[in-house]
Amino acid sequence: MEFTTEYSHLTSRQFAEQIMESIQQEHGVDLRKIFENDAISIREKSRIARVRLTEALLADLEHSGTLDAPADADFNEEQALNQLLDTEVDIEPNISLLTKDAAVVMEYRGDDVRQYMYTLTKRMENAGKAKTPGQLAIELVAGGVISVGVPMAIGTIKALRAGQAVLAAVRSGVTSIGLKTAIGAIVVVLVGFLLYLFLENPKKVLGMVINGTDKNLIVKDWQKGLDGQTGSDLFMAFGHMASYMKDNEDGLASPEVQVRARVDFGPNDPDNVVFSGIYFADRNFGLRGAEGAMLFTSRDSDIRIGHLFACPYFEDNGAYVAMAQPGQTAQQFYNDYYGKRQVSLDHSEGGYRLRSNVNDARGGVVACIASITN
Repeated sequence: MEFTTEYSHLTSRQFAEQIMESIQQEHGVDLRKIFENDAISIREKSRIARVRLTEALLADLEHSGTLDAPADADFNEEQALNQLLDTEVDIEPNISLLTKDAAVVMEYRGDDVRQYMYTLTKRMENAGKAKTPGQLAIELVAGGVISVGVPMAIGTIKALRAGQAVLAAVRSGVTSIGLKTAIGAIVVVLVGFLLYLFLENPKKVLGMVINGTDKNLIVKDWQKGLDGQTGSDLFMAFGHMASYMKDNEDGLASPEVQVRARVDFGPNDPDNVVFSGIYFADRNFGLRGAEGAMLFTSRDSDIRIGHLFACPYFEDNGAYVAMAQPGQTAQQFYNDYYGKRQVSLDHSEGGYRLRSNVNDARGGVVACIASITN
């Protein structure tokens, strides 16, 4: 994957403003006006922006006259769109990558971490403008992504196993859920990225967690921990979780997961796929940044892996990933590992390779890529 170097000199806000200006000119949706409305919460800003942008893109699609056939008969496109846009809590669908591309992402260090987030944002903007499944597939594949959301991934993986090349398989994945649903999923991710980039609050974190294991990872009772409450496997020591990862194991009616298990067809198989979850942690008022921890577990094993992220005001930014001890809460994990956070971490523990990288020890706009692999 190549980075778009023409944007590397821009601040996060300037980069977001360029994209939002393009969206307003092409689709008539003023995301900046929504994001600058201090009378509503961040989650309300996100929800309004997602709905209005999706409506505008789908209207453009209808007027173009190029809308392909609806989704497969066994896929409920209306239910999928409602699930994406009408939730009480802002959720981020999983993004899937071929394992070979994920291996590159997991090695990013320093500013490459930030640039990768920029690249994904731009690709999501371009994909949202697509008028055909093929156009959408081209933008995703160019960004190293093969699906946004598990349902799209299922269709893509089936096509890969049937012998289709990657680009054709991604197009099949889009067609399997319908272009409308695919664009809806892309808008959810795009708005989350733009909101993170645009808000001037210092000390915020946009994180990606890559699951390279054969376990579906969940964070128990994560909704309870969004705003700092205890009793959840998501703990916010300071700040709040503006949006969080959530998808399904397979279809829309299947169990919820935070990050789906990898799809592994054998050693070095080019069709192997991993999934990643996105979170956006923002600060509250006062001189504290966004800091917290989450515990990933599995319904069918005793796996317990913790991920800590922190961008404090007067100390270094950092992250950490480690095996959680039996009975250890997310709050205890945060307290125990806060002082061990690092800009870059790579170690093995309990049969897993655990990595985390933030773009810089300094600065208030933090990007983090964490990974858990066998």
